[in-house]
Amino acid sequence: MKKGRSNPNQLQIDFLAAFRQMLISLGNAENLPVNESLFMQMTDQWENTRAMPADLLFTKSPIEAIVFRLQKIDADTEANQLRFPNELIAGEIRGEKGLTGFSAKFREQGWIILPAELSAMYKNLFLNILAASIGLEHLYPVRKELLVEAERVALAALLPESEVRKFFGLRLSRFPDSFRSEVSNYFNLPFDYVLKRANHLGMVSEQVIEEARAATQPLRSAVLRRPQSSRAA
Repeated sequence: MKKGRSNPNQLQIDFLAAFRQMLISLGNAENLPVNESLFMQMTDQWENTRAMPADLLFTKSPIEAIVFRLQKIDADTEANQLRFPNELIAGEIRGEKGLTGFSAKFREQGWIILPAELSAMYKNLFLNILAASIGLEHLYPVRKELLVEAERVALAALLPESEVRKFFGLRLSRFPDSFRSEVSNYFNLPFDYVLKRANHLGMVSEQVIEEARAATQPLRSAVLRRPQSSRAA
């Protein structure tokens, strides 16, 4: 029987697979292959050259501040859930079609990659959620459960209870557009996520959230991105 030749590149890919772990992939099932493919390309490049893509825009200061705040709240509340790796790589990539953003682990590193086109509001929100997912992954091996808990931890850091109570203390069940806009502008966060935080605090029921979702059109992906000028540069 003829012996098959071993492929060094395939051996390298198989070896690295043991060190790669996608934690949270934002968006839907169609975005997952794009996020996973980019993660594999970037980790292959890092493993071989210890260099990142030239178009990766680093967000070191924001992620350090976010992790510091998450850790402080975790300690102050005595939850003691979060464990972060010593090295975090966080950055944005422009013009990557289908990229929605993800968090991942590679060897002893935590990775957060987002599309640069995201608006500031969503960028801040997703950085917090993805950072929390890295700190929580040791407790939540199931992705869906990890996302739920990462959202809860991130929103608790972004939305203090006393501030949320100013808007939801009366246990409202209807949210007109003017109210949604006021709340979103006040917190500089999407209304749906502020509503989630109110639910976590027991100020809004699950039924009210479902009714609020049914009353609005699903957000298009375009609203997540900064408006582009139609004028030529």
